Amino acid sequence: VLRGIRNPRLNVTNANFLTMTARAEYDFVLMNPPFYGTHWMEHVMHAFDFLKDGGTLVAVLPVTAEMGETSKHETFRKWAVKHGGHNPFSDLPEESFAASGTRVNTVILRVRKSSW
Repeated sequence: VLRGIRNPRLNVTNANFLTMTARAEYDFVLMNPPFYGTHWMEHVMHAFDFLKDGGTLVAVLPVTAEMGETSKHETFRKWAVKHGGHNPFSDLPEESFAASGTRVNTVILRVRKSSW
């Protein structure tokens, strides 16, 4: 469907996102990474590398991003606070995506890339 849109500003690439070389050229990234395991962490941090200075990333994540107790979760939260301030997470209502068959509770992460 995206390939059918005729717009010189749209470039559709079919590739494994995590193997793509990041180029800091985007002002905004909006994403809903896969929730399987903790793969979403790698997706978010890799997507962040595509942002220009001053760019913003907003992601829908499982609630474990904010509440998970593993050292990997804690490391991710420290990274998120570094780039998103004291509380970079916003809770969504429970089972926000139940109508689409997803009963995982979710949060919104908002971080910003700055050069300082």
